[in-house]
Amino acid sequence: MKIKRDEYILYGLEKYKEVIDKIIADIQAFHEDFNIRVMLTEALTNAFKHGNNSSSDKPIYLRYIYNGKIIKFEIEDSGTGVGNITILDEMSDENLLRDSGRGLFLIKSMTDKMEFVGNTLIIQTKINTIKNKC
Repeated sequence: MKIKRDEYILYGLEKYKEVIDKIIADIQAFHEDFNIRVMLTEALTNAFKHGNNSSSDKPIYLRYIYNGKIIKFEIEDSGTGVGNITILDEMSDENLLRDSGRGLFLIKSMTDKMEFVGNTLIIQTKINTIKNKC
């Protein structure tokens, strides 16, 4: 299979749904539609709100590479990075209704690998076996 890759630059969240649609169509991951939408929606929302301080003047870069088995997404915001962040392995009742913190938990639950490198969130998973542990 030919490796597929692309990069999108978003200013704000106005067109993020269209971009996600294009990615799903390009890699033909229609059966993984829900999980990819959740992961990328949460990642892009965090990049916009926390990395770019909700500024539509700052870019968010969304890159992906897909080799037919593994999809790797990189979501880079214009911030300085997250520093030390703890992502819970399970969501407790008291954290379930908090205003924040669930997005990264969801992403981590749906992927094989998740890490922050500076101001870039890298998420990677096998496309045919996206985990559904939530």
